[in-house]
Amino acid sequence: MVNLHTTISLCFVIISSVVISAQPRLQMQSLVDWGVVTPRGSLTKQQTVQYRVPIKNIGNKTLVITSVRPQCGCTTAPLERDTLKPDEETAMNITLTLPAGSGVIDKYVTVYSNDSAGTHVLKLRAQVQRPLQLSSSFLGFNQGRVGEPTRSKISLTSFVDEPVTLTLLPVTSGLRVVGPASIVAQKDVPVPIEVEFTPEKTGVFNVQMKITTTLADYDTIELTGYGIADAPKK
Repeated sequence: MVNLHTTISLCFVIISSVVISAQPRLQMQSLVDWGVVTPRGSLTKQQTVQYRVPIKNIGNKTLVITSVRPQCGCTTAPLERDTLKPDEETAMNITLTLPAGSGVIDKYVTVYSNDSAGTHVLKLRAQVQRPLQLSSSFLGFNQGRVGEPTRSKISLTSFVDEPVTLTLLPVTSGLRVVGPASIVAQKDVPVPIEVEFTPEKTGVFNVQMKITTTLADYDTIELTGYGIADAPKK
């Protein structure tokens, strides 16, 4: 009887060990670092970086990836396949939208699967360095009144060694540049850009202007702005 109990216990241990060892295992890198990224083209144009992240099932049971969740809408991460047999591979195609400003950007993508180890988190990092950087991507005007000028002021900083000539070109009728319309930007020195607009009617108003530059790939920068005009004083 003792031998029978011993045999049953031993079989249970063996079966349990086999069940435990038969597991899917997701293998992928934990970091994608693009390093210093220098976007080209218009400052206001949306730009992205891409990377293909390999994913492998190093376990001995079928791996099922149930969900991939980027941290925010600036990141997409579609899978090529979501079910992998042992030793099979797939990939996740990362697209990260770069911000309008310069600086380090960190984002995360979480991968959910039937791997008993739990979720896998992928960190995305890029150091964005734009040759030209606006302090704001739009022109915000102070509360104005019909028939009275209201102003908006931003700045532009160059991070390139050579001087860059900026030409300020109002597009909207009634919008004018305060100060010189042509400015030379030196490296690391913010250049003030101030404009003035006189609203002709109450409510929200919108303006447009362009900045042309002598820097290659940044020949034109388009800006929009808005404000609210109250009725004139009686």
